[in-house]
Amino acid sequence: MKKMDDQVRGNVIQPQANVNAQRPLILYVEDNFENRHTTKLNLERKYNLLFAVNDREACDMFIRHGDRLALILMDIELQDSALNGMELSRLVRGMLDRKKDIPYAQNVPVLKVPIIFVTAYANVYQKSQILLSGGNDIIDKPVDFVTLEMTMTKYHLSQRSKAINAQFDRR
Repeated sequence: MKKMDDQVRGNVIQPQANVNAQRPLILYVEDNFENRHTTKLNLERKYNLLFAVNDREACDMFIRHGDRLALILMDIELQDSALNGMELSRLVRGMLDRKKDIPYAQNVPVLKVPIIFVTAYANVYQKSQILLSGGNDIIDKPVDFVTLEMTMTKYHLSQRSKAINAQFDRR
């Protein structure tokens, strides 16, 4: 169990033996260990997973892996974080000023990757708030992983389709 705990504790990608370059890379920003662990168990066969437990780790993941991310799963309420999930979303969309008092948020790149909020507070936030913060969708906790995977696939395929069309447009 110790090895599994370490893999899900934060910013650790799956063991090299399980990483597959053909699988999409997903970042899950989630402060709750049980939610990270359950997500890992349900998604690790189809996706390469990164985890961040707070805003500092999320910013580090955006900087280090932003250009390779296929999708971001984002909790809204993050313990021990200066920025919540909606603020992190606005940050990566370039809609939030780089906060001078938060040095680790200074160099976060602007990303176009889909963001799906995964939250126990889905009934508190309206879809319009999610869209205004740069998010694409919202999923309730506890997570129904069939619904989550269908939503992830919808946005991932949409992004791939846009990338393929852009390649043809350049020709």
